[in-house]
Amino acid sequence: MRIEVKNLKYVYSPKSPFEKVALDDISFTVDSGDTLGIVGSTGSGKSTLCRHLNALIRVQSGSITVGDIALHARKVDLKTLRKQVGMLFQFPEYQLFADTVKKDVEFGPLNFGFSAEEAEAAAKQALELVGLDFDEVAGKSPFELSGGQMRRVAIAGVLASKPSVLVLDEPTAGLDPVGKREILQLVTELKKGVTDTVIIISHNMDEIAEFCNRVIVLDNGKLIADTTPDELFNHSDLVDKTELDYPHTVKIKRLLAAKGCTLDSPALSADQLTAAIIGRAKG
Repeated sequence: MRIEVKNLKYVYSPKSPFEKVALDDISFTVDSGDTLGIVGSTGSGKSTLCRHLNALIRVQSGSITVGDIALHARKVDLKTLRKQVGMLFQFPEYQLFADTVKKDVEFGPLNFGFSAEEAEAAAKQALELVGLDFDEVAGKSPFELSGGQMRRVAIAGVLASKPSVLVLDEPTAGLDPVGKREILQLVTELKKGVTDTVIIISHNMDEIAEFCNRVIVLDNGKLIADTTPDELFNHSDLVDKTELDYPHTVKIKRLLAAKGCTLDSPALSADQLTAAIIGRAKG
């Protein structure tokens, strides 16, 4: 599903002493199949931008089109939009509210018009997709589960409605390294057959470098780059000009280069870096 954002501007508390321009003339597109990373320092407008994509924040100026839905129109079919664009907020386990896992995951489908039988089937499928056994967890309170399991239940609650676009705001925040890797591998698997397009907000540049094919950079509400992770981290000075960090792989690659060991590969993931080092040693 294609997303097109044109000249988007958003101002908090306009015409007041607290006026704040959060987004300033933002334009970009997201093509079906993209895994798009959105990065920038705190307060750059990342979350404000993403909340526009399923109309949690309405368009003030400019336009957004998601598929054939114009979000800048006077009337927007919110139910259809939010079925197609699933959003997972930072610390999504805080979105859990029902007394059982089954009820929590079924909530979205039931509100989108699924029958009780269809909602249960969707919940079962979604829980299995995120690696949880339906029969084992369905009757439990989500708050009895581990932190990683709670996050998987929250993801299942979004997936149950079968969205075409999945928007993730800091999806690995607060997880240990193993939990982070599991969630990102899960997102990769979901892209293969469940949801066409993924948009990730993250402060973790390792995640952006390894899992995204495109990245946009925001700075003080302005879009200052729309590029690839390779171009951003290996061939530009944007990282140095902003408060962004480099992925660990790029830091290691630069340390090696300073010692006279230059790698030709982009080496953005640990596997790519390992392969490049082995190739260099054999060469």
